[in-house]
Amino acid sequence: MRYRQATADDQPRIARDLLVPAYEAAEEREPEYSNLTDQARTDPDISYWLEEDDRVLFVAETDSGDLAGNVSGAVSPTPPIYDRPPAVYCDGLYVKPEYRRAGVATDLLDRLVAWGRERDCGFFSLSVHVDNDGGKAFFEDYGMTQQYHSMRMQL
Repeated sequence: MRYRQATADDQPRIARDLLVPAYEAAEEREPEYSNLTDQARTDPDISYWLEEDDRVLFVAETDSGDLAGNVSGAVSPTPPIYDRPPAVYCDGLYVKPEYRRAGVATDLLDRLVAWGRERDCGFFSLSVHVDNDGGKAFFEDYGMTQQYHSMRMQL
């Protein structure tokens, strides 16, 4: 498996093979909050993660060129009232079902964490859906601990 930063040339394959399935899974889990736009269903744009130095998208690619998964994230600055470094926030992690439980997600997160360290981040954070017991267990095994409960209501 090879891990690398995504490029604009990867757009069609990442959209088709990784983002659309990940977005559809999120929508299935919580349709009222994750209702997709037509563009997200057909051709999601990766430029969001490519055009700024404080955002990134990594892909896992097999020796045969198949995309196995991706992780995306961004530097989250700290408000000036706190004396702490910024955090790197994982805003998306997806591994195709046939590549799960093979270390791909761990390797992708390792790259995102290293990327954050290179940008002087002192913390790594993410959100996982309340009903995603497998995801919660995975992130705990990765060394993360729950610090907050995220709350939301529809307006």
